[in-house]
Amino acid sequence: MNAILHFLAAGVIVGVVSMPVAPAVQEIHAHCDGFQVVSSQASNGSATFHAKVDRASKTIEYELSYSNLDGDIIQSHIHFSRPGSNGGIILFLCTNAGNTPASATPAPLCPGTREGTVTGTLHAGDVVYIPFGNQFPPPPSGTQGIAPGDFDTVARAIEAGATYVVVHTKAVPSGELRGQIPRDHDHDGDHH
Repeated sequence: MNAILHFLAAGVIVGVVSMPVAPAVQEIHAHCDGFQVVSSQASNGSATFHAKVDRASKTIEYELSYSNLDGDIIQSHIHFSRPGSNGGIILFLCTNAGNTPASATPAPLCPGTREGTVTGTLHAGDVVYIPFGNQFPPPPSGTQGIAPGDFDTVARAIEAGATYVVVHTKAVPSGELRGQIPRDHDHDGDHH
């Protein structure tokens, strides 16, 4: 009887150990161009986004670089949706419009006009929800289930490949460049 109990206990322990767990710190990236925008844009511009998501400290350290934009940059955000559809703004990366919601830390200015690099650290308090203006049909809850400050849901959305970066410009205020933050499990957090 004891042998059976030890066997069952070992099976439970092995089962718990082998369950997949999201890494505490995850490196993410996105390559942004006009072709990923909904509807696609034939932009000359491009952008790269690199970040480290730290679930324990509830922070995202990021760098966004953009160049050859067709219009002067207005702002850049992380939005919540899968490829091929638009979703609400959940994090501000930079803005020259002074429109960061009062609940969040003011986003840094977007440097340059048509090229530049911005870095920063986002915290749980920086999570917001601003509906995308042209969503159809609009989400039933109006927030897509993202509450201000809900870092854990944002981290899960990033892990699921359901977030993207947009660079908004004067040439295309709704978004000149877009880059899906891919779901990438091939490198165990070692993304280049």
